[in-house]
Amino acid sequence: MENKHQRITQRQGNRIFILETFSAAALFLPQIVLRGNYGSGILSVGVVWILLACYVLIASKVADGIPMEQVLKHHRWAAIIYYIRFWINAAFFYTYIVFMVGRYMLPQNQGFVIGFPLLVLAWRMNRGGLKERGRVMEGIFWFVLLPVIFVLLLSITDLSFKEIAVSDFQWKEFFKGSLLLLALLHPMELVWFYRGNMSNGGMKFRTFFGIGILLIGIFCAVVGSLGRKLTLYDENPVMSMAQGAAIPGGIMARLDIFLIAFWIVGVFCVFSGYLFYGNEGLKHVFFRGRMIGNLLSYGGLFLATNVLFHFWYLIWNSFSCFLYANLTIGLLFPLFLFYMEKIRRRKI
Repeated sequence: MENKHQRITQRQGNRIFILETFSAAALFLPQIVLRGNYGSGILSVGVVWILLACYVLIASKVADGIPMEQVLKHHRWAAIIYYIRFWINAAFFYTYIVFMVGRYMLPQNQGFVIGFPLLVLAWRMNRGGLKERGRVMEGIFWFVLLPVIFVLLLSITDLSFKEIAVSDFQWKEFFKGSLLLLALLHPMELVWFYRGNMSNGGMKFRTFFGIGILLIGIFCAVVGSLGRKLTLYDENPVMSMAQGAAIPGGIMARLDIFLIAFWIVGVFCVFSGYLFYGNEGLKHVFFRGRMIGNLLSYGGLFLATNVLFHFWYLIWNSFSCFLYANLTIGLLFPLFLFYMEKIRRRKI
């Protein structure tokens, strides 16, 4: 990923960051925040917005311009760890997409029927490398976000600000809710796999500002429309909120179908991203690492489709463990690797 054909523009890099970070978190955000911080969830969202920007800035200072692909070349064991982690994360989001499509759009279909086109599209999107991936994600950026923004704006008329406002503040709950949300945003770690290939500078302030507005918008729209109790116990509160939003005049009654379709595209970007970055790291370990990675990634997921789909609820019940593991490894591991690489370079 380090030749000139793999360079992406600053705008592409910033849009990739927004899509991968926001799409992975938005559908789960309201109930995850309330699960940890029921009384002052809005404060947790605001604080994590600031922590997200601080983490990227601090880690960028530690990295000191060192590309992740250079780190993985000299620490091959880390590339293997990343590949395993990213395959597990890809499997989670892949199963989630299959579940959502099977439940809302194509009921009574086997997981293979839904999963195979997803894997083919992911392979096709990733085959051309980072440059082609950046072009695709730049092209679908507004395709994904405009429907989300549209539904959020329509929900404003039904908001109950009493449900959104702080009703009770406890430091323990505030800390727990913030930690859970920060863990939910763990796909932010993918930035290190393309940050070194961005031209004309790094991440823009408006990128973090945009993510923060979207996160607060989702939380307020869902909790303000459904209330805290229903949000906490509803299986898919974002979709329930979308079902309640309607265009004035009754032009379109079912906005949730469109939101599901567009959000599946957003989650697909995250799922395909984990496969792409994991395979890019594995190519530094084996002579034919990319071919081996493709076979294990796409072929392994296809063969495991029905098994993963069958055990989806068991996987979902372990979601908190999944989040905490990604928080610990995803945020601290890159800092450790960049620090190790800086020490290695000083010794040369």
